[in-house]
Parts: sequence; structure tokens; C-alpha cells
Amino acid sequence: MLRSLANYRRLIILVLFSTLVIFLLSPDLQRRPLLIIERPAGYLILFFQRGLSSVVGGISHTWSSYIALSGVREENQRLKIQIEQLNTDNAHLHEMAIANDRLTELLEFKQRSPVRITAAEVIGRDPSNWYRTIVINKGEKDGLSRDMGVVTPAGVVGRIVKTSATYSHVLLLVDPNSAVSALIQRSRDEGIVAGTEKGLAQVKYLLTLADVKVGDLVMTSGLAGSFPKGLPIGRVSRVEKKEADLFQRVEMIPEADFSRLEEVLVITATP
Repeated sequence: MLRSLANYRRLIILVLFSTLVIFLLSPDLQRRPLLIIERPAGYLILFFQRGLSSVVGGISHTWSSYIALSGVREENQRLKIQIEQLNTDNAHLHEMAIANDRLTELLEFKQRSPVRITAAEVIGRDPSNWYRTIVINKGEKDGLSRDMGVVTPAGVVGRIVKTSATYSHVLLLVDPNSAVSALIQRSRDEGIVAGTEKGLAQVKYLLTLADVKVGDLVMTSGLAGSFPKGLPIGRVSRVEKKEADLFQRVEMIPEADFSRLEEVLVITATP
């Protein structure tokens, strides 16, 4: 058994020795003695070169992507600022167009009106709940005085109750202390338009027999000096009749929108 193992080892050694001799006697090896080292070294260097190229390429791509994203971010920020500026300009132009429409309407009303009118801008409102008033930017130096009527092209607003040199206070139609002589356009029945505690408007002193219907237009009668005859005040929104009462209960919606008053017209003289 031991002899067989010894013979097997000798055979292996003989084969390895023969292979080495043949390899060393190879013409290529004799011409290039370092071939045995050169090829593995070349493979190793090529492996590292490829790895290095991949790493450098990845870093270069990442850096280029970062630079590109930074440029896109700056461009987006610039475009965002431009959009905000355009929105601001658009809102300003829209507001100017609305104001121009309002002023054009006021001018047209002033030109066709038979009375002398002065335009004024609303600069304040009474913050208390005692009176419903607005403040306008015209006063005594502009020829305004107490009891002058205030209107818009839509309808009656109220009358001046207090003046100073440069501004005036206007009591609105919907204040309970306000009173404007009026008539129903369709039936010609007369009454007094006054405000209510809830900030609405009503037509008072219309007899139970008076012909009043929902939707009727209420206009100034011209019996008081503040307003000429025929200016719109509002439309009847509710009629309540009771046999035991002398007068009807008539509620009215004003034609003028008191929540959106920006410019008004003051009647400085009536025919």
C-alpha cells in the first residue's frame, strides 16, 4: 500500500517536471521571458482601469446632473418670480378696468342728469351700530352742505348729515333715521322710504287700499329738496296687509349696493 502511494507521487512529480521543462523550452517564452508575469499583470491592470473608468464616469455623471439640477432650480425660481409679477400686474390692470367702468358709468349718469352733480370717493364707514353712514372725500370747500342727496347710477344712497372742510358724512338709506319721499312707479301711490333696525329698507305710510305688488319699482317723488323726481330707490320684495291696520307693511330691496360703494355722486342743486 505504501509502495503504491510512493509510486503515485513519483508519477505526479514526473508529470509536473515534464510540463515545466516543456514550458521553459517554449520559443515564445524564450523570446519574451516575462510572458508568464506580463499576461496576469496585464489582466490585473485592465481590471483596475475599467473599475477606475466606471467610478470616474459615475462621479462625472453625478456632478453633471447636480449642475443641471441647480440650473433648473434657479430657472424655476426665476420663472416663479416672473409669474408672481405677472399675476400682480394682471390684478392691477383688472382693478383699473373695473374702476374705469365705474367712472365711465358715473360720467354718463352725470352728463344725462338734469341736476348739478359732484363726484366723490368713499373713504370710510361708521364702525358703530348706532348709525349706518359712510364718509366721502368732499366737503364744504367743494360746495357740499347738509341734506344734499347722494346717489349712484343704480339708485339712491342717502343724504349728507354732517360736513367739514374736506369730507362729509352720509346717512345711508337703510338707517332707521333716514327718510326719502317716494312713490310706487306703477300705481303712483306715495309713501316714505326709511331704514329698519336690521339694516333693510321699507316703504312706510302706504294705505291698506294702495295698489302695491312684489317687484314694483319705488322711485323718488321729488317732494323733498334732496332728490329730484324719478330716481330709482329700490324694488318691493314683500307686502303684508292686515284688515285691522291702516297701513301696509311693505319691504323693499334698494337698487344701490351699499356693501360695494366706492364712488358716489352728490346732488348739489335740484331744478
